[in-house]
Amino acid sequence: MRNEGSRPTVPQILDSLAERFCQRKAYRCLLYFLRAYFAPNGLTDGWEKCLKALKETRALCRDELIEDEKEDIRKAIGMIGRMLVVR
Repeated sequence: MRNEGSRPTVPQILDSLAERFCQRKAYRCLLYFLRAYFAPNGLTDGWEKCLKALKETRALCRDELIEDEKEDIRKAIGMIGRMLVVR
């Protein structure tokens, strides 16, 4: 799904996280994460809900997340935060 040498998009990061959580049966992580996965609707409020759910996933599942998942969540939070900044 990712092109070599290009940055992944937020939807690509979310897809990857969903797949990894399902593969390793991280149900608690999925409980919080799925709100982020289904929140983006193209509008600001959807991205704000996604951002909030990712932050909750990071905070409430920090002991269950593996390092690359933590990094992907951090990247997604940063990307969404930059999208929501009013210029």
